[in-house]
Amino acid sequence: MYVLMELIETEKMYVEDLGQIVEGYMATMNAQGIPEDMKGKDKIVFGNIHQIYDWHRDYFLGELQKCLEDPDRLAQLFIKHERRLHMYVVYCQNKPKSEHIVSEYIDTYFEELRQQLSHRLQLNDLLIKPVQRIMKYQLLLKDFLKYYSKAGQDTTELEKAVEVMCFVPKRCNDMMNLGRLQGFEGKITAQGKLLQQDTFMVTEQDCSFLTRGKERRVFLFEQLIIFSEPIDKKKGFSLPGYIFKNSIKISCLGIEESVDNDPCKFALTSRGTDRSLMRYILHTSSPEIRMAWVRDIGQILESQRNFLNALQSPIEYQRRESKSNSLGRSSNSSMMETSRGGLRPHSSASMDRNKVPNLKSYNSSLPSLYLPSNPRESRLGSKVHPPRKSSHSDVLPPAVLTPAHISLDLNHYPESSTSTVSNGTPQSDPTSRKLSTLSRELPGYASPTDEVTMPTPRLAKLDEDEL
Repeated sequence: MYVLMELIETEKMYVEDLGQIVEGYMATMNAQGIPEDMKGKDKIVFGNIHQIYDWHRDYFLGELQKCLEDPDRLAQLFIKHERRLHMYVVYCQNKPKSEHIVSEYIDTYFEELRQQLSHRLQLNDLLIKPVQRIMKYQLLLKDFLKYYSKAGQDTTELEKAVEVMCFVPKRCNDMMNLGRLQGFEGKITAQGKLLQQDTFMVTEQDCSFLTRGKERRVFLFEQLIIFSEPIDKKKGFSLPGYIFKNSIKISCLGIEESVDNDPCKFALTSRGTDRSLMRYILHTSSPEIRMAWVRDIGQILESQRNFLNALQSPIEYQRRESKSNSLGRSSNSSMMETSRGGLRPHSSASMDRNKVPNLKSYNSSLPSLYLPSNPRESRLGSKVHPPRKSSHSDVLPPAVLTPAHISLDLNHYPESSTSTVSNGTPQSDPTSRKLSTLSRELPGYASPTDEVTMPTPRLAKLDEDEL
């Protein structure tokens, strides 16, 4: 029970700290006005912290206090408000920009405000509180879970709550790291979901020239891989920044699952428009990290190939989809029973917390389609090579280059099989019309007479209004 008391007491202190920001700094700045050179920047400084403060003060603290009478309510409280806690992800995405502005005024304007308000902590020390708090919940819940386990009580709900509160901080950390990425000219939000990020020693190989290994922070998105260089931490702030170096579009990506039989190495290849090949050898800190990256990249490439096969042979795809749906209905009830005992099927966290992401459904460049699982069964003779399946054991099979550069053969597009004649007038088959409409709505669609290219993300700058 002492864990629950600690959770409530620290929550009270947290609300007081947020109050110093909202009712102290923000209220004073609104009442007295702000310097001319700071106008417009105050919104970036504080982000959505007012929203966080209101929710914790007016609702969440009271709900935690109710758990003293019924501790079983605690787990469901966190599970229920998983989506609400996404406001911390928004806050963390804005945090790097906030830090940059605060650093310019921390010894002048904000110091004057601190003395005027008689605050002990500086503004940057208060603004880091939400980041620290969202990380703290999982630790307290884990302690509470240990207490329940020793008492022999049911821990199913608590385990789900811990899972939720491990996932949310990870998303927050991802957003802060992305916010610290400098020099990337594109729009981060256009690259799909961030699947992996880690620091590697990366060796670049252009033709036969091999560079010396360099430390790189690598971000794996659904549509792009970004290589960046870590820079020294700015004095007074807790997290490092990154300078953009280069990137690989997923449509130009290939992978070698192992290099030199080293369980900690794999390679990425990128083929340019001039057919030149660039090779990046990544040295991971553990075999498990290598396997996770190889697995996720393989999933992306497989989804990409399946998507192309669906465009090449839409009639065959429609038949397979109908067959898949009819088979799925027969097993639907058993799947629903299974889902009741596991994570909630419509929870974003339950999807992201799984080791293997459902890329077919959450890739913004690859629409949510029930695509054929075996590209070899396509009626067209396109040059498609299914990727090697990654093993979940500690040692993967020998290295195989799995390029994503696929030649599309649309000369055999089955136009003749998609129309009929009624009363002397050619009529389009309903299935064909649906597929034609669907295909035109898909990213990167081209008619059979057009040149087909892979869909590429539209790159634009990240607007501050989207935070």
